[in-house]
Amino acid sequence: MELRQLEYFAAVARHKHFTRAAEALYVTQPALSQQIRRLEAELGLTLLRRTSRGVELTAAGADLLVHAEAVLAEVAKAKADMDRHTGVTRGVVRVAATAADAPRLPEALADFHCDHPNIQIGLRQGSAAEVIALVQAGAVDVAVLALTEEPAGVSTHALPDEPLRVAVPVDDELNGATVTLDALRGRPFILAEPGTALRDTVMAAAQAAGFSPLPLFEVGDPLTVRFLVRAGLGLSLVPASWLERPGPIVGAADLSDPPRHRLQLLTPAAGTSPAGRLLHERLLEL
Repeated sequence: MELRQLEYFAAVARHKHFTRAAEALYVTQPALSQQIRRLEAELGLTLLRRTSRGVELTAAGADLLVHAEAVLAEVAKAKADMDRHTGVTRGVVRVAATAADAPRLPEALADFHCDHPNIQIGLRQGSAAEVIALVQAGAVDVAVLALTEEPAGVSTHALPDEPLRVAVPVDDELNGATVTLDALRGRPFILAEPGTALRDTVMAAAQAAGFSPLPLFEVGDPLTVRFLVRAGLGLSLVPASWLERPGPIVGAADLSDPPRHRLQLLTPAAGTSPAGRLLHERLLEL
């Protein structure tokens, strides 16, 4: 019986699902299933029973889970005690974000890795709904996301908000100007995908100005948006930080009363790991 097998078994038991457990462990589902089968073969027992909704523990599995959690807790405590002697911080921290909401996240993770090289970092990008679901399930320690409302099962901490600016082609008459939203009426728009806070913010601001933008493109990736704007395929209201990053060169106009892009740090309501708390503190500086 290997420690890794106990870790994998406990993850499946906790999530009650092989796919979600594999995502939380950052391993493939076949590799996870193989380790569970080996553990069951070694013990000569069925530990998990697959159902239409996921998996459930057998009586033997429930007994083993008690022992597995005790062993894993003791191992974690022993590592922490040894780390205090060496001054080294170890662990795994799992992060999730949308591409639109965290253009500065890769640099922050790189800096964090330099300061804590013994902490393993995993990053997953997905839709806003996927990111929220990962936090709610405890499959990630920290997430960066713009929210329209606070979802259940998560704790949030507001990051500094930023104004939206108008990304336009360099030769556009609006480049360098300060305009009202009404000046954008009738122009083709590049909008974020439906269901995102950025899309909702832009739509609400435009409708308050008396028009609804026609979304010829629905794109959430900052570099793709800038490429389309540069090509003259539309303009886009984007967070100011999008225009500060390397990428296709575009012009920009300021809005006289700009809507704000409001980011949040999300953690599971039940709390996060010590490594997750360290990263959470670092990301507050984003």
